[in-house]
Amino acid sequence: MDVYAKNGVLLLKRGYYVLTEEQRDRLARLGHGESDEVEARLERERLERVAMREKEAEQLRNSANPLQEMAFLLRRAEGVLQHGLAVRDLAGSLLDMAEGLLNISRRHPDGVLASVFLLPYQDIGSAQSVHVAAILVVLGRRLGLSDAELRPMLCAALSMNLAITGLLNQLARQMEPMSAEQQELMFAHPALGSAMLREAGVVDECWHLLVQQHHEQLDGDGYPQGLAGQEIEPDAILLQMVDLVCGCVHQPQPQLPALVLGSLFRGELGVFPPQHVSLLVKELGIYPPGSFVLLASNEVAIVTHRGDKANTPRVAALRKLDGPPYADPLLRDSRQPAYQVLEPVAAASAATKPAYLYKLWYKP
Repeated sequence: MDVYAKNGVLLLKRGYYVLTEEQRDRLARLGHGESDEVEARLERERLERVAMREKEAEQLRNSANPLQEMAFLLRRAEGVLQHGLAVRDLAGSLLDMAEGLLNISRRHPDGVLASVFLLPYQDIGSAQSVHVAAILVVLGRRLGLSDAELRPMLCAALSMNLAITGLLNQLARQMEPMSAEQQELMFAHPALGSAMLREAGVVDECWHLLVQQHHEQLDGDGYPQGLAGQEIEPDAILLQMVDLVCGCVHQPQPQLPALVLGSLFRGELGVFPPQHVSLLVKELGIYPPGSFVLLASNEVAIVTHRGDKANTPRVAALRKLDGPPYADPLLRDSRQPAYQVLEPVAAASAATKPAYLYKLWYKP
């Protein structure tokens, strides 16, 4: 427990080490941490913290802003995936995150997609998993999958890199090629991740299969088993494709989403089933929500929602290309020639902080 002086000053916070016997003796003399009064206070503080967390979670569940909800989900995934089996009820935490994605995607599918390309993140190892799951939940809804059918796919996306979350963060900062040890861990992580999930109590074999196969390739050049063609679960190929696209967008050298989708469509990122490629490109559009574009009006705009056609998304102008940011984003109709989308541009062209744009997905 926390150890307090009789005047209420905190002497030692719970979880910190007592380094010497002298320090221990001094704390024993000064500390006021054993009485029923202090124990009651500590329990009261614990209950207050629990109530505050529950209130925050309830506010987020009822939030009309999907960007805020997805930002919370990113923070939660970071805490869970970085600690793996050390997390109490790891399987339950992963299922809860998948359930959160299902709930948000019912109300704000475009906001879920926008979060992939717009939200800042600190931890690429966990963010990559959330990004893949976010896109998959939207694709799954387009395919007409039920929540029961989507859950193992989302859980697999969230946990596919469970064994290498730390390694992915290290590689994002590393300039030199992977070492032999890193390559070995990378090769083993689908099987190791599945083993960790079994240790955590996961019994869903579909979930395990997708984690085990998410790096297998149709031509047999994948790993760890070198499966090919129909030996691979189709959903594992879909998971792999979305994972590849998210990886190209975010690291190690970020690329514009529209250019990545174009490369995928042309077959430059590998061989994938045509129906998977068409599904992804049609559902995200040429210019996905959360990405930035240049309009014929010489304005930099952000894509807010998908449009009736892949090349006519809903957009909000942020600034003239050679001018300062507008006081407020201005909605434009990209179906009109004056505001048609000319090309994708980097986020830096907007000269605007992402948090300023969250309101574009707000629904009262």
